Amino acid sequence: MKTTTKPGISILSIVLVFGLSAANAFAQDNVFEESVTINGPFALDVETGSGAIKVRSGSRDEVVVKGKIHVNRRFFGVKRGDADEIIQAIKDNPPIEVSDGHLRVGRISDRSVRKKVSISYDIIVPAGTGVVAETGSGSITVTGISAPVDVHTGSGSVKLDAISGAVKARTGSGSIEAESIGGAFHGRAGSGSISLVQTAPGDVVVSTGSGSSDLKGVVGSVSASAGSGRITVDGRREGEWTLDTGCGSVRVYLPEGASFEVVAE
Repeated sequence: MKTTTKPGISILSIVLVFGLSAANAFAQDNVFEESVTINGPFALDVETGSGAIKVRSGSRDEVVVKGKIHVNRRFFGVKRGDADEIIQAIKDNPPIEVSDGHLRVGRISDRSVRKKVSISYDIIVPAGTGVVAETGSGSITVTGISAPVDVHTGSGSVKLDAISGAVKARTGSGSIEAESIGGAFHGRAGSGSISLVQTAPGDVVVSTGSGSSDLKGVVGSVSASAGSGRITVDGRREGEWTLDTGCGSVRVYLPEGASFEVVAE
């Protein structure tokens, strides 16, 4: 039997391996990570023009901020060398500020740099940290926080879980999913649905331009409106429930024997 080697396949394999190695190296090169030791109550304020934001609970005396930088080379005509310089400059001086009980992440003062980059953040904070998070375009996820949470994305989904505090959540385009919310909830979606599971009393205010609202475990007053979409509320009425949809059905589930008055227009 005669064995024949195929140089083309070997060369292709080398090229592929080299390409993957280069891609992995670049993926690491555009990431920074910083740790901040804190004492006492703290508040987090994180913002990014474009990019995802994740915040979750961890150690009670440390904050860990991990950022992934992307330079919008194609849109702004940035050369590879210039992009590398921008990334390195941000890594050398990450946009993290600590003062007066606040940790501010994502504020880039240089407008020419700010418009060329998007940074996604993965942040670990003590559970008792109040959170304010905003992105122009990207998803926001917050988990395991026992303090007030206020999040806003221009375009992207919002996911919240195990929050023991008042919540405000807004998205211009995208859905809002809120699980195990122990307090008042205000949610607004321009285009997208809202789902809420409440585990402790608190007033609920939600509105959608186009999308359904599904509210469970509610104990408190409710104000729910939709330009177009279904509204479903399951809970115990404490205060007034006002449900208004321009086009869509309304469903209400109450405990057996609950008294109520319906005013329909």
